This record gives sequence, structure tokens and C-alpha cells, in this order.
Amino acid sequence: MTEDQIDRPNVLFLVVDSLRYDALCGDWQTTTPNIDRLADEGVSFTNCYSQGISTAPAMTAMLTGSLPLDYGGHWYLQDDRSPFAEVFQRDGYQTGAFHSNPYVSQRREFDRGFDQFKEDAIAFEPDEGLEAAPEKLLRLANRVSRILSRVPYTPGEPTNDTTLDMIDDADPPWFHWTQYMDVHGPYLGGNDFRYRNKFRAEKLWLKAAVRNPDGVTDAEHEALKRDYRLEIEYLDEIIGELLTSLERRGERENTIVVLTADHGDEFYEHGRYGHGNVPFDELSHVPLIMQFPDSSNVPSGTTVTDIVRSIDILPTILDSVGIEKSRETPTYHTGISLLPLIQGETHNETPLVVTEKRVRGEDALRIALRTEDWKFIHDGKVDEKYLYNLNEDPEEQRNLVEQRPSIRDKFTQRLTERFNRIEATSTNVTVPDSETKAGVEERLKALGYRD
Repeated sequence: MTEDQIDRPNVLFLVVDSLRYDALCGDWQTTTPNIDRLADEGVSFTNCYSQGISTAPAMTAMLTGSLPLDYGGHWYLQDDRSPFAEVFQRDGYQTGAFHSNPYVSQRREFDRGFDQFKEDAIAFEPDEGLEAAPEKLLRLANRVSRILSRVPYTPGEPTNDTTLDMIDDADPPWFHWTQYMDVHGPYLGGNDFRYRNKFRAEKLWLKAAVRNPDGVTDAEHEALKRDYRLEIEYLDEIIGELLTSLERRGERENTIVVLTADHGDEFYEHGRYGHGNVPFDELSHVPLIMQFPDSSNVPSGTTVTDIVRSIDILPTILDSVGIEKSRETPTYHTGISLLPLIQGETHNETPLVVTEKRVRGEDALRIALRTEDWKFIHDGKVDEKYLYNLNEDPEEQRNLVEQRPSIRDKFTQRLTERFNRIEATSTNVTVPDSETKAGVEERLKALGYRD
């Protein structure tokens, strides 16, 4: 490794599970002094949108730079789908990760590219391509583990401890990804880790997010929102402690800190709780803060209002540490560097935001296409389409799919192109028969996916 490589900044990549943008940066009156300080000293993006509304598609996209349903889909990483960790690793970075979410487990091959990969999770959900035989045992083990544990996931404090231990074991420069689960349901309301509180929280979460969302009372609704805010405030303390520890160890000065979320959570804005609905903005709009070392010459205290995507995050970091795009050997990386936006430039063309997932256990696809002004949603589970004017209806309540046929048809064409791309790259993801086979083949040739 050359001296220039050793002097490169470290990268601390912090992902908060289920943290919606407006609960942290909007009008939820959540008190987060440590995250506020990070934003004041760094770069804040007010319009970042995730490519998934649950962990599997969101993290697949974020960690590989490809859209969730490309290259085999998002339930596990296909061999030809290289994560960004491998890019950092090839360029001399020590790479590490810690999480407690079964959807990004080693069993799903998310450990690829990491020198150290630690997890506190039992991967139990059904996957395509994974043996079904041990699934029942894994599911049973998970249930037993959750009953015996006082917490559904690893809390922030031990997550910090493991993260710092792993960083201690890594030689600089290092790239480390940590996934915090505190904000994910069931909401414990901060650091109340008593069994009684866990059972209370799980009972309410099961009612709201699974069994009977329409039966949630006003008092229960307010309790859910209150506990969610308290989880965020607890997380803020945890992140503050982590950054203080890095500062005491002399690691903070030469470290890029990224804070974002995989997706948000819904609080009955569209009749559901949690994140099992279609890609409305409360699920896809996520916070994004990047703090760079003084030596990087990136302006601090900057706010970027342009639309950006979660798949743009790691290409930006690669650009900032001097890893040239030519070194990003996987040609399917579709994210772009945001450094030009940070430095005051604007998009030549605002990218189309794609947020998508395959419904677990089904072939149904849910895909949203978003611009600055419009949102188009295809819900393959119920075979419905939605169109929203985001300027006039930012809360996405008035479906204009019948009233605005010209806009609808333009998005329908883009959706067809998306289906064609998925079909060309993912033989195990079924797309709707939106065209004749001959029509599909012709379009694939036009898009460059067929000879």
C-alpha cells in the first residue's frame, strides 16, 4: 500500500433501520442535538430517496449500486452482483460490518467484500435459492431467541461497542458499515429494556403493523408515534457516544461519517403501519448526512436540495477518497457521485428515482417512479396503478391516474422499460406480460440488452 493510500480517510457508514426523513428533519419535534451537530458540520441532503421500502431491497441497492430487482433480485446477493465493499477492499481499505438484521445476513451473502463481518441475527425468512429444509428450524430458533431476549434486536450501546472493537482491529484506512435497529418496530420507547416493556411494545406493534391497523385507537396511535420519537432520541445519544469515542481515539479527524436510513415507517398515512405498503414518500424519503474531514476541501454546513438517491451515496464516497470510477469494475453501478452537487453545481438532468421490491412469497412487484413533480406507482399485488402530483398533493392522497392520461402514459412507458431491464438481468424475477414477446425482444434490442 502506498503512503497516499494510507493517508486516505476512513469511512464510517451508519445506516438506521426504519428512520423516516420528517421524523428526524421535519415537524415531528424530535430532539437530536448530536445528529444536528453532524449536519451543521457536514452536508445535509433534504431530498434523498431510497430504492427500497424494506431492508432487503433498500440495502441490496445501497451496497451494490444496482436497482433492487436487477441481477437476481434482492433476497440475496448473486455471485455476479459485486458490493461496494469489494471495491474498497481492492483499493487497500480494511472493511468491516456489524448488524442484527436477518435480511442482510451472511446467509444471504451480504458478507462479501468484508474482512470482518459480524452479525447478531438468525436469518429465518424464506429466500428463493436457499434451502427450505432448515427454514422451520431457523424460524423456531428466532422465535425462541426473541422470547428469551429483553430486546428484539441488538440495542445501540452494544452495537457501538462491537463497532469500536472492530475499528480497533482494523488498520487505516478502513471502511465500516454499522446498521442500527433501535428505531425499527416494535418501538420500545428508548432504552427501556424490561421484559414487561418489550411484551407491551410487541403486542401493540403486532396489532398495528400486522393484524389490525384499522383497529388502532387514537391513544395507541399517539403511543406508537411517541415511542418512535423516543427511539430516535435514544439513537441520537448512541451516535453521539460513538462519534465522541472516535474523537477520543484520534480516529474522527480523518474519517468520513455517513448517516442515512434504509427506509422509513408509515403511521397510517395510507392505512398501514410499519413498512409493508407501496412506496409512498413516508417510506422512501430518508435522511442523508455526510461529514468530510477538513482535508477533503468539501464545504461544511452545506444543504443540497436536489433529488438524490440512496444508490448515489457510496459512489460519492469513492469519488471523495480518490477511487477512480474505472476501478468500480461492476459495470452495472448506476449511482452517481454527488460531489458536484455538494460543490454547488446542479443536475444536468434530474435522475428518475426508482423504488421497488418483490412481495415476499409472491411474484408480485411493487415499483414507484418519482420525479420532482410526479410519482407513479405500480402495485402488482392488487394490480393497481397510482399517479400523484407532488406539488399539489405532497401527501399522495389524490390518485390522478385516470385524470392525467398523458402523464400516466409517459410513466407507463418508463415502467415497461424497467420491466424489460429486470427481465434481461434477472431470470428468476417474473415481470408482468405488459407487451407481446416479440415486442419485449424488440425493446430489449433497442435498450442494448439483446444482440
